[in-house]
Amino acid sequence: MTYEELKKKGFDVNLHYSINEVAILATSLDTFGSVEPIVTISKVEPFNYHPRDYRDTALELEDWQEAVKLAQELAMTPLDKRGGTIDYDWVKMAKRALQLILGRG
Repeated sequence: MTYEELKKKGFDVNLHYSINEVAILATSLDTFGSVEPIVTISKVEPFNYHPRDYRDTALELEDWQEAVKLAQELAMTPLDKRGGTIDYDWVKMAKRALQLILGRG
């Protein structure tokens, strides 16, 4: 499985959760509607993923189990076969915002 395939599985996936991790997110039950990681997958260590408690999120048990299964599948994929994690749309938006801030847009 690649990072892009994981994104297309219907979950909220943050490829830039941290320098070394990808996260599958779910909406939190707090009053602010933030998101919480339910599974994190290492981008630098093979076979390394960490399911987290989903009970403080709006996610159902079956959906959490599916997310863990997908995370395991990605973790079992060799690092060099997962593809890149650069979000080019994010880079384009950041460049455009910087141009607007500098008055060149």
